[in-house]
Amino acid sequence: MSMHEETWIRSFHRILEVKDPIRRCEVMIQQCLSHFPFMRASMFTFSYFTGIGEGILRVDSSGVFSMNAIREDVRRIPPIQRALLTNKPALLMMDQHHQLFPEEYIGAFDLTSVLIIPLSVERIAIGCVLIDEKEEGVTIHQGLIDDVMFYFQQALAYLLPATSLSPNPLSPRETEVLQHAADGNSTKEIARLLRISDFTARDYISSALRKLNANHRAEAVAKALREKWIH
Repeated sequence: MSMHEETWIRSFHRILEVKDPIRRCEVMIQQCLSHFPFMRASMFTFSYFTGIGEGILRVDSSGVFSMNAIREDVRRIPPIQRALLTNKPALLMMDQHHQLFPEEYIGAFDLTSVLIIPLSVERIAIGCVLIDEKEEGVTIHQGLIDDVMFYFQQALAYLLPATSLSPNPLSPRETEVLQHAADGNSTKEIARLLRISDFTARDYISSALRKLNANHRAEAVAKALREKWIH
């Protein structure tokens, strides 16, 4: 597992420690800003039935602020509508795409760029995160965008309550190993806790990834959480 995935899982576990749903959103955004070179992000809900996006909160270096006053028909903002409908992130540079974003928001938030990250469950959009104010000297490349998208895809499993009770395809040991991973433990720490070798711990993790058709440990942990196989 890569270093950033291990760090993400520890961050996701912090989300689980919070009971209030709005506070969970806040922690998820704060952890995003700690992992990626951005200084401000805002979170919105979205309804397919009405086409309306509603603000939840904004987080930046000075604190956390309510965005409840913002209620917007996303059809008025085509890049956000497209990202939500296709479940694909989008980067807007205001010097090139200012005509695609409402002038009042560009002015009110002094926007120079906006990274649109859709939030989806089973590929159905339920909201989005708008990220701006990148750190000085940072270039927003496709690899960074993909990492941010992946972070939020996995974080949602920790943010939303589990609803499925599907049969667990994992063995008791594989389930135990994933539970320890969800608790933020590294492979070496899992091996020590279970009194097995590092190789055996890695083997259990690899087996769990295959059974869950997951590409990464964080993805496997997120799926197991959604399905209530771990907590």
